[in-house]
Amino acid sequence: MRRIFRWLITFPILLVAGFLLVANRHIIDISLDPFNAQDPAFSLELPLYIVILIAIFIGLLLGGTLTWFGQHKYRRASRVERSKAHRWHNEADDLRKRAEQSAATPNVKQLPQN
Repeated sequence: MRRIFRWLITFPILLVAGFLLVANRHIIDISLDPFNAQDPAFSLELPLYIVILIAIFIGLLLGGTLTWFGQHKYRRASRVERSKAHRWHNEADDLRKRAEQSAATPNVKQLPQN
């Protein structure tokens, strides 16, 4: 159900993005020199759809990176708790083995002599 819902949302977004990219094929001049707009030191002439795709890609990279760094404390807490769980599991296994060994060996007690 979740997969169908995801496709019902994703497909129209991809369709609109595709139309947007196809409709914006005009060549634009990208200037990275804010001081000299007439004769920039560095400029590129690219189709607008390329600029849009690059902006989306950079946004995805920045968003993913910031999210990853923001979740650092949760990943660390998860590692600590996983380590504790493994330690407790191993301790329980050791106690179970000891209990099985002590049940398997006869426990003979001598009666006190008067």
